[in-house]
Amino acid sequence: MDTRDTGHDVSGIVLAGGLSSRMGTAKALLPFGGVPLITRIVGTLRPLCGELIVVASTAHDLPALPVKVVFDEIAHQGPAGGIYYGLKAARRYASFVTACDSAFLNPLLIAYLVSQLAYHDAVVPHWHGRLQPLHAVYRTSVWPFLAEQLDRGELRTTALFERVRTRTVEEGEILKFDPEGASFFTMNTPEEYAAAVEQWERSRPDRAEAAGR
Repeated sequence: MDTRDTGHDVSGIVLAGGLSSRMGTAKALLPFGGVPLITRIVGTLRPLCGELIVVASTAHDLPALPVKVVFDEIAHQGPAGGIYYGLKAARRYASFVTACDSAFLNPLLIAYLVSQLAYHDAVVPHWHGRLQPLHAVYRTSVWPFLAEQLDRGELRTTALFERVRTRTVEEGEILKFDPEGASFFTMNTPEEYAAAVEQWERSRPDRAEAAGR
């Protein structure tokens, strides 16, 4: 059994190299709660991870962040490429991978996913009938499998799960930590961004306290 600390012994990888074509602007830089969205995501992951890595595009200037920044060596390989470059740069035994538009990360759920890695190479949630590879934990040692996959031109992120020991976390487990599945909410359009900002404003502790008075 893997007895290593399930907290600071893992890396946090944020994928921020997408084109954001439907949004019309870089999602990582969208204002969210008074700071760029990627700043908020990095802030959520910082207490949980021993190192933080952002896989970025050279087309966008990121704000100053306490992270290691790596770039896609080959463009247009999608999330599978981003995960590969992130894992290849990681120095911890495993990494939690997320996207730069995952505004509602849940630290308790992330910790649970990490805790399930002991006998597996990947731990991936299964939510509303879909695997969630951009909210999953991977052993660093799987990056050669992704390299082989990309060399074949196989860009399906989920193809990796067919080749390594994968633990699928089902909805019943997820609901204990995140009853609404907010962890898997992402934003690809201006309308989805507006909805996320509205949800964030409603959930702010100071607003919740005011509503309860």
